[in-house]
Amino acid sequence: MNRTRFGSLHEFFRRSLFYPLALSTALCAVLLAGRLILSGQRNYDFLAWNLFLAWLPYLLSLWIVSLHRDRSQARWKIWLAGVLWALFLPNAPYIMTDFGHILHRREFPLMYDIVLIFAGAWTGLLLGLTSLYLLQGLVREKCGRVAAGGFVASATLLTGAGIYLGRFLRWNSWDVLRRPGTMIATLFDVVSDPMGHKFAWAHTLVFTTVVLMCYLTFLAFRDSARQESHL
Repeated sequence: MNRTRFGSLHEFFRRSLFYPLALSTALCAVLLAGRLILSGQRNYDFLAWNLFLAWLPYLLSLWIVSLHRDRSQARWKIWLAGVLWALFLPNAPYIMTDFGHILHRREFPLMYDIVLIFAGAWTGLLLGLTSLYLLQGLVREKCGRVAAGGFVASATLLTGAGIYLGRFLRWNSWDVLRRPGTMIATLFDVVSDPMGHKFAWAHTLVFTTVVLMCYLTFLAFRDSARQESHL
């Protein structure tokens, strides 16, 4: 790899927040390893899997950006990557709900487990917000600000619904392919009878609001940093 290509790749990763995301993930890995070594228990192994799933929407967003820049790429690839991104996006902020595992923890210092799950939740949330930011930029470039705003609203609502389905119904992203009929029927029942599914709607809207507020805060910081860089 020549110096020019390396410089371009470095700039792409820098703008995509790859380095802080990688460092946050490394911190989670260190904390997980420490938890295993100190306790001899593997009851937090699920966090490693959840972090892996949280990286998928971010990596897919990088792929979409790369495909968009390469005009020679077929459009169907972008659509395929976009569908996969939408399916896996809820996995990123989903780790916020893993604090519930503290209620069933084994003997170990409580504060360590809180820090461990917080590090995972922060990393997952940031991965999801960054991927949304990258794709919002593409939508705004192609379709304008109004469409970009609608895209963010739809993505956060999808995320809220996905978190609910994952935490309470124990569905996974790949259940869209494994059990499409069951998923469509369940979603139809919830949408067609909202008063009969208050629990589902309440949790979906709470998760949606939290993710949206976090994203707006993230967006404000990014825009502020961009403006300061031009001063």
